[in-house]
Amino acid sequence: MAKTSKKKSFSISQMSQLIDKISDETKIIIEDSAEQGYINTDIYIMNALLSKSILSGGVCDDRITIFAGPPNTGKSYLVYNIARNAQKAGKFILFIDTEHSVSRQVLQGFGLNTGVDNLKLISSNKVEDLKIFLTKFLDGLKTAKDDGAEIPEVVIFLDSIGQLASEKEKQDALDGKNKQDMTRAKSIKQLFRVINADLGYLGIPMIATNHTYEDTTSFFPTQIMSGGKGAEYSASTIVFLSTAKLKTGREDEMDLNSSGVIVTAQSRKNRIAKPKKVKFEIDHEFGTNKFKGLEYFCTPENFKKVGIAKGKKEEKDGEISINPGGTRWYVRHLDKAMFEKQLYTPEVFTQEVLEALEPIIYKYFDYSSFEEQQTYVDKMENDEEIMDKDFDEIDDTELF
Repeated sequence: MAKTSKKKSFSISQMSQLIDKISDETKIIIEDSAEQGYINTDIYIMNALLSKSILSGGVCDDRITIFAGPPNTGKSYLVYNIARNAQKAGKFILFIDTEHSVSRQVLQGFGLNTGVDNLKLISSNKVEDLKIFLTKFLDGLKTAKDDGAEIPEVVIFLDSIGQLASEKEKQDALDGKNKQDMTRAKSIKQLFRVINADLGYLGIPMIATNHTYEDTTSFFPTQIMSGGKGAEYSASTIVFLSTAKLKTGREDEMDLNSSGVIVTAQSRKNRIAKPKKVKFEIDHEFGTNKFKGLEYFCTPENFKKVGIAKGKKEEKDGEISINPGGTRWYVRHLDKAMFEKQLYTPEVFTQEVLEALEPIIYKYFDYSSFEEQQTYVDKMENDEEIMDKDFDEIDDTELF
């Protein structure tokens, strides 16, 4: 009788170890972090738009995020806020200015400490030069990491993609040629393709701004980003910004008919939070009120949890409720009714109120889980079965 050979087993544990070994040799990234980190934008509703959370959210601290829009829509303003908070968290700031419009004085005006070693401001708009610079910089960090060194946390800011120029553009100008450069978009795409994997391997985020323009080739004109599809493909999050005039009543005859801008931020690409749009204000004198936008979730339905809602206070059997309507907001912990312009203060939006709003806002921006989707499908199927059954029980004569 022939002997049967026993097959050797290759366990899941051995397969996992093999993958780890190969990844160490090839620099392939194995995602093993359970929690995603974020950098605060200093605007609660923007934190939610980007990451669902108003308290611990913001821009991803290991991905590419792009703020895009026409001039004067708050792109650089947001970037400066994020850079300040990243520096406060101890991160190294590499700020790349392609527009030659940023100075140390400008950054100081937004609260950054420019007299320390953890901030570098460089200026260049040549995409080929930046590709070489960033490739060498990231490769140096990779070498240090592979040698066992502890790498400082780094955040790269690029302001802006739209102002990047190619070598061919410059050469055409020197040669007196006046024609469109068809290589620029390709060069920008190559830049992001080259650095994207290294950014991921090192866990370094890039926060960039970009210009937009109106594409009139389609039936409905749409805003698209400058520089081709390269940045769009590489970014994890893209937010388009647009503005309207902010009038506060403080305008004088030398103002341009406004005291600031009302910014609409629309999420065009986001794998973390549902694509939504929110609004916040940038006052030229006072900056941004970080509480603006939270009032949207202070509804009579949420009053029991939050304690703020628009309407008239009603009390019955010791329970306070809100009768919707009117122009005033009732704040339970202050036992006071006030107009909306009085609402956006830390005395109203206390830490307790913010913590009450957190799960409500998080749920609003959160994608449905697989279990929730399956529950919905099951409910729909059950409802269809009931409807079919009811329809079958109807006498045919009742239909005519």
